[in-house]
Amino acid sequence: MKKIFLTLGLLFCITSFAQTSLPEFVIDWERSKTHSISILEMMPEEKMNVKASPDIRSFAEEFTHIIGSTYFMMGISLSVESPQIDLKNVTTKSQIIEEISKCYDFVIASLKNYDEKNNSDMIELFGNKLTKSRAMYKTYEHQAHHKSKSLVAQRVAGIKPPDYMLFD
Repeated sequence: MKKIFLTLGLLFCITSFAQTSLPEFVIDWERSKTHSISILEMMPEEKMNVKASPDIRSFAEEFTHIIGSTYFMMGISLSVESPQIDLKNVTTKSQIIEEISKCYDFVIASLKNYDEKNNSDMIELFGNKLTKSRAMYKTYEHQAHHKSKSLVAQRVAGIKPPDYMLFD
């Protein structure tokens, strides 16, 4: 019985994403951009390197990781060339805000130019074979995961993050 519920749950998640239209997915990315910039704007410059624990990324490093990984993952997912950026030179709050904005703009523009008929095309991402639509979803999930980790560092720094923006 447990396997049946797990299978049905997984099937629901997969079909829910499959039913999400590309324009709705663009809206999700636009909202995530707004939320990310709000998070960054609330963090004082002098607290950008705060870590929730010594063995994990700092607040700033979570966002530079989002930038690099999103360019990489979405470039593969959509079969487009992504911008190359030297993240070692992105160190200040204003630079991170500028680059995260450019990154989300790249994703949004690329999605607007993407043809959904390619959703079932198979690609390889981190050694896993998956459809382009699944890879796009995993990219969105990945940036949300790291953004969430930045919120922990923000709270450790004594800053209350902005409210989550679930709907438009």
